Amino acid sequence: MKKKAEEIFKRIKTLIKNVAEIVDGFPRSPTGFKIGDQIIASVTSIGANFVEAQSARSKKEFVSIMGIVLKETKETIYWLELCGELNLTSKEKINKLIKESSELAKIFASIILTSSKNLK
Repeated sequence: MKKKAEEIFKRIKTLIKNVAEIVDGFPRSPTGFKIGDQIIASVTSIGANFVEAQSARSKKEFVSIMGIVLKETKETIYWLELCGELNLTSKEKINKLIKESSELAKIFASIILTSSKNLK
């Protein structure tokens, strides 16, 4: 993995750990379990797909997989916003995670745009 990709991956792993930490503190209720499952699925998918993209066989495949990374990041933001609205954890924790997720989404969108231009 290139240095820049390693730095991004480190941020993704930190995001995953921080999301897992707040989910572990969710109320033990049907809502807490369901939303916890959903957000863990989306945030871990960011990391798994980012790793997969690094070994893409072509630029086209790389762009496609990075599109999935971006979609999963946006889904994570959705679940984080919902966690805040349902008061499953503190607004301060949620806002920090939304901020980091949004910054990563911008990075992923930029990577996709740049890589897409290089396809032409």
